[in-house]
Amino acid sequence: MGFTLLILGWIFVIGLIIGSFLNVVILRTVSGESIVFPSSKCPKCGNALKWYHNIPVLSYIFLRGKCAFCKEHISLQYPIVELLTGVIFLGLFLKICKPIDPLFGLSSMMPIGWYQILVYLFALIVTGLFISIAGTDILEKKVADAHTIPLIVMGLVFSFLYTGATVYVYYKELGELPKFTWELCSTSPLFFSIVAGVVGFFAMEILARLGLPLVGARIFGEGDSYIAAGLGTVFGGLLGTVESFHNPLPAVWAILIILAMSCGVQLVVTLPLFMKKLVEKKNWITFGAICAFIVYTVGYLTAQSLKLLDNSVAYWASTIVLLAMGIFVCREILMGVKDKVSEGLYLPFGPAMVIAGLISFFILNI
Repeated sequence: MGFTLLILGWIFVIGLIIGSFLNVVILRTVSGESIVFPSSKCPKCGNALKWYHNIPVLSYIFLRGKCAFCKEHISLQYPIVELLTGVIFLGLFLKICKPIDPLFGLSSMMPIGWYQILVYLFALIVTGLFISIAGTDILEKKVADAHTIPLIVMGLVFSFLYTGATVYVYYKELGELPKFTWELCSTSPLFFSIVAGVVGFFAMEILARLGLPLVGARIFGEGDSYIAAGLGTVFGGLLGTVESFHNPLPAVWAILIILAMSCGVQLVVTLPLFMKKLVEKKNWITFGAICAFIVYTVGYLTAQSLKLLDNSVAYWASTIVLLAMGIFVCREILMGVKDKVSEGLYLPFGPAMVIAGLISFFILNI
C-alpha cells in the first residue's frame, strides 16, 4: 500500500507542477507573450517572482492570495488550475492504467502494458490542451489556434502511431506485413480519427450556422468548430483501438454525444443567468415560454415513464407539441440575443466542450 500511495502522490505532484505551467500558457496566450521568456512575474506590478513564490498551491496559501511585492490579490485561477490538473492526472492514471495493488484488495501490482502507457501519456497531453483552451476562452472569450490545431494534430498523431505499432506487432508475430486492403484501412484508428474529426467539425458548423437565417449571426464561434474537430480526432482515435468496433460509426456517435453533452453543460450554467436577465428586462414572453417548456418536458417524460403515451395518437400529438414549444423557445432566445436582451450574459462554449471531453475520458471504454 505504501508503494501505491507513493506513486499516486508523485503523479498528483506532477499534475500540480504541470497545472502551474498551464497557468503561464493561458495568461501568456491572452497577453501574446512567449511562454518561455521572460521568467514568471506578477501581472500587477511586473516584479520577477522567486522560485518559492511558484510552488503550486502552497505559495498561494502562504502568501494568503497576495503578491509578495505589491500585495495585490492573486487570482484564484492559479490554485484552481493547479489542483484541477493534479486531480485529473491522478484520475486518468487510475482509469487508464488500472495498476493498483493492496490499496484495492489485490495481492500485487497489476502490470501496466505499453498500450496503457501510450493512452495515458496521450490523455495527459490532451488534458493540458483542454485546460489551456478553457482558460483562454474564459479570460479572452476566444479560442486560440495555438491550442486547437495541436489538439487536432495530437489525435491524428496518436492514431497514426497506434496504427503503426499494431502493424509492427503483426509483423513481429507472423513475419510479414498485413495485406493493404480497404477493410484494413477502414478499421484502423487513423480512419476512425479522421472520420470523427470531420463529423465533429461539420456538426458544429451546421449548428453554428443555424443562427444565420434566424438572427443573422453564428450561434457559436469558428473556434468552437475546431475544438469539435479536435474532440473527434482524439476520441475517434481512442475508439479505433477497440477491437470490437469494425466501422467508425461508434466514433461518430461518440462525438455527437459529446457535443450534446456540451450543450447540456452550457445549459445548466447559462439558463439560471439567462432567466434572471429576462426578469430584469421584463421579457415575460420568453420567460414564460421557457418555464412552460420546462414544465411540459417534465410532464412529457413522466407520462412516458408511466406508459401513459403508449397510444400512438397521444404519443405523436404530445411529441409534436413538445417540438413546437422547443422551436418557439429557441426562436425567442435567439431573437433575444439579436435584440441584446441578454447583453452581458455571453458565456463561451469552449469550456463546456472541454468539460464534456474530460468526462468522456472517464466514461468511455478506452
